[in-house]
Amino acid sequence: MKRRHLPPVLFLLALSLLSLSFRRHLFLPRGPSAYAADALLRRLAATDAGGDQVLAEAAALLANASVSSFPSIGNHHRLLYLRLPYRSNATSAPRQRAVSRLRVPVDTLPSDESLLAAFRASLRSFLLARRPRRRGGDVAAAVMGELAGQLGRARRFPTCAVVGNSGILLGSGRGAQIDAHDLVIRLNNARVAGYAADVGAKTSISFVNSNILHYCAVRSAITTPGCSCHPYGREVPMAMYVCQPAHLLDALICNATATPASPFPLLVTDARLDALCARIAKYYSLRQFVAATGKPASNWTRMHDERYFHYSSGLQAVVMALGVCDEVSLFGFGKATGAKHHYHTNQKKELDLHDYEAEYQFYGDLQARPEAVPFLDEAPGFKVPPVKLYW
Repeated sequence: MKRRHLPPVLFLLALSLLSLSFRRHLFLPRGPSAYAADALLRRLAATDAGGDQVLAEAAALLANASVSSFPSIGNHHRLLYLRLPYRSNATSAPRQRAVSRLRVPVDTLPSDESLLAAFRASLRSFLLARRPRRRGGDVAAAVMGELAGQLGRARRFPTCAVVGNSGILLGSGRGAQIDAHDLVIRLNNARVAGYAADVGAKTSISFVNSNILHYCAVRSAITTPGCSCHPYGREVPMAMYVCQPAHLLDALICNATATPASPFPLLVTDARLDALCARIAKYYSLRQFVAATGKPASNWTRMHDERYFHYSSGLQAVVMALGVCDEVSLFGFGKATGAKHHYHTNQKKELDLHDYEAEYQFYGDLQARPEAVPFLDEAPGFKVPPVKLYW
């Protein structure tokens, strides 16, 4: 009997369907195997993206950094340099390169030797807090139960608003709604003047990355006691995560020039909170990569440079709010066609070191599927509070 053969077109169609089914089961498993896939993503995400780079920078500064200052012409101020030795090649003699340069007051700072000693003490504390914990495991999520106390609160705030900087806020008319919350967190010292109708005017905490402090110190360390890093008023504390350890010197300088009339309220984020946010950001980036490309999660590093991949200030502010609030409202997290990246600037392009699309999925899960959010379920006794996204 003569064998029948499928026509070439039907054969290719059947092959493609089998291939699609195979890929779906391999990379996007359903049912019981979904737990194995989630466990894999968690395990990969637990490797702190970018963390080793920051720790290496801190260790290099602790071992080899020098601080030196020189009077300016006319002795109106001092030029202060933070330097590290480097070699242009393996055989060259070591030379000094400037890591940071600031103009500082002549007589209100301690000596270079005292400033370097204080900087090294800050670096030691920074590194010690980020040392892997061997006893009791490394449960970064345990910090969620301590965040309110770190803000000086015996109990959580009833309602909190985290205000993102997306241009989608323009024309939203959300200002009064934002200001009605008990706690309002803003990001990276974003301007509110001229935008109050859409973004509100009340600010309880300014959450920033340390680049914001550095730029502020460069501009104002010489002119303003305690630096001019608090645009919402000196009574509004600045919560800061350290993205470059050299910026710890900026904090020391601003604090050294502060006065009772011009204080420098600063809270450096807990190392466990930093680690938790890094894991959440990487988990969602991995998940989106697998879903969008159909490739194994191990290929993620081909799209993202793990040394510089980092969560946004907004993501960490949101995670902080989860730990200190009974209800959390998110404003200005998202994007729309034609909307500016930031409502208060002309920037349109997103930064490559953040995976904003993945972070938007995290915010969506907080609102619709909080039980699906990874790592927060590792916090003893912690439950994700109700979260509402407003566009």
